[in-house]
Amino acid sequence: MKTEKESLSHNMAIDKKAHNNEISEILVRYDAVLQQNERLEAEIEKLKNQTLQIDDSVKSSYQSSLNILKSNISTLTKETDTKSTQLETLNSILKLKQQDFENNKREIEKLNAKINQLELEITASPDSKAEKRKLKASNVSAVGIRMVSEKILETKKTKNTEQIKVCFTLGENTAIEKGAKEIFIQIINPKANIVSKNKASVEIKNKTLFYSAKTSVNYEKDDVDVCVFIEAGKQHLIKGNYNINIFSGANLIGNTNLLLL
Repeated sequence: MKTEKESLSHNMAIDKKAHNNEISEILVRYDAVLQQNERLEAEIEKLKNQTLQIDDSVKSSYQSSLNILKSNISTLTKETDTKSTQLETLNSILKLKQQDFENNKREIEKLNAKINQLELEITASPDSKAEKRKLKASNVSAVGIRMVSEKILETKKTKNTEQIKVCFTLGENTAIEKGAKEIFIQIINPKANIVSKNKASVEIKNKTLFYSAKTSVNYEKDDVDVCVFIEAGKQHLIKGNYNINIFSGANLIGNTNLLLL
């Protein structure tokens, strides 16, 4: 029994020692876990602080952006209101202009109607019909000329002028009958004398027409160009401005001027 008791005591001592070693090991591990937990709690706290700082920064940035956006929206709203007002004003002006245009258009239409009526009345009048049956001379020109070795030379000097060349175009007119048309050319010098080598005149409708030269033109209702060379009496040639008139019968159908130096 004594031996068993000693053996049991020895075993108990060994078990106690092993148990104490296990407890020491557990305590060491517990302390390590506590230290690790403390580190984790410190890191968690640090992360919390960083999260709060970031959150504050995000909130501040968001609020700033929101304020800018609100300001831009307010500005755009004001600009839109201003443009809307301007648009309404322009629309009002446009309506007034359109009304004025319509009124003016009606007035113009009335005036055109009156003009057309007057044109019809003029066209229907005997004077108008008679006027349409008159010849017209256009492109009237006159130059002084002299002959040198059978060559015709133009001149502006009175002392060198031997003849006066007068050219013109009888215009197309379907209201005039075809045939020979007698044309009279009248040249009046600065002293109101008829320039001609021999005095000539004709009685037309109880009037006397003094002329410098006459010619007969075969008229075919189309444009026809005419040139006449008129002998100038030296006694009638003086420096100054000459009036050249073209007559068909008693009707003045064209004229021009000639300056001789």
